[in-house]
Amino acid sequence: MRFLTELYPSIAARVKPPVCIPMGAPKSVAYLVQAMALPDITCFQMDLFPAARLREDLAELGATADVVTAADLWDLPQKFNTVLLPAGAHTDRELKLDLIEQGFHVLNPGGMSITLSEYETDTEFAKLHKKIFGKCGQTPSSKSGMAFFSAKGDEPRERRRHEMHFHARIGQGPSMDFLSRPGVFSYGRMDNGSRALLEVADPKDGDRVLDLGSGCGVVGCLVSTKAKLGHLTFIDSHLRANAVCELNAKANGLADYDIVASESMDGLPAASYDLVLANPPYYGDSMVARLFVGKSRDLLKKGGRFLIVTKMPTAVVPMIFDAFGGCDVVENRGYSIVVATA
Repeated sequence: MRFLTELYPSIAARVKPPVCIPMGAPKSVAYLVQAMALPDITCFQMDLFPAARLREDLAELGATADVVTAADLWDLPQKFNTVLLPAGAHTDRELKLDLIEQGFHVLNPGGMSITLSEYETDTEFAKLHKKIFGKCGQTPSSKSGMAFFSAKGDEPRERRRHEMHFHARIGQGPSMDFLSRPGVFSYGRMDNGSRALLEVADPKDGDRVLDLGSGCGVVGCLVSTKAKLGHLTFIDSHLRANAVCELNAKANGLADYDIVASESMDGLPAASYDLVLANPPYYGDSMVARLFVGKSRDLLKKGGRFLIVTKMPTAVVPMIFDAFGGCDVVENRGYSIVVATA
């Protein structure tokens, strides 16, 4: 996301602290903070994992900013004179729209909303800014992208949620309703990998189950329809995911469960789960998958089962052998479900 530092000079005169930078790749945001060289910058993240990386990157560059985490941008106080959104080309479109709208509510009257778009020619953000703020200015098209900017007036605006509902079930089991919000994995639908995993999962009555990287709670909620569980733990580093998961667990009648926010899985009780289910993201060097595999062995009771879904079994199986000493692979719906026993 070099475009952030390349575009920043074109709008620098419009940026007044306090400044909020919502989301963005940690390394790129750290470089942007360094280039801005302004006091009173707050970097907002929904996920504890990139927030921790951002703190490390800022320290490495000697750049100063507060890094805060919350489920929603409008959870922050209304105190900012600038909201500067890094809108990378590969960022979730619905999340970008959501953040611009929520950014309105943390701006002071007269404050400036600025979107930095990686696209050389972009018409989407001008329309959105005009819809929310009434007017929109923009920089000329360039290879670095475009910047869009709007000032907040005195007129109040009601908070509007961007969210979708979907229904899902496993086999002939009962259907459940799920709420999803932008930025949370598998927005507006059930992920096919989760379905493949659930069809293979084998919970027993009384099992203590861990839904690892739970997102909006689809895997944990639906696995509870296959057996009368002893207890269910949802864990995710994404705070919006956890907030939505709580709503879904309650709406679908779950009773004996807890939701844990953690980037490292530390704090979970050792040797306490009969079944761990994981559908991790596989970006970078599969670091999240490695974390899930490495930590899960110690969380399982003797004889407990670990199931992870992947389309890259050649990358995951060696991790499983290192942690568990062996595994089985079940093919389902074009995915590989790797199964290991503690």
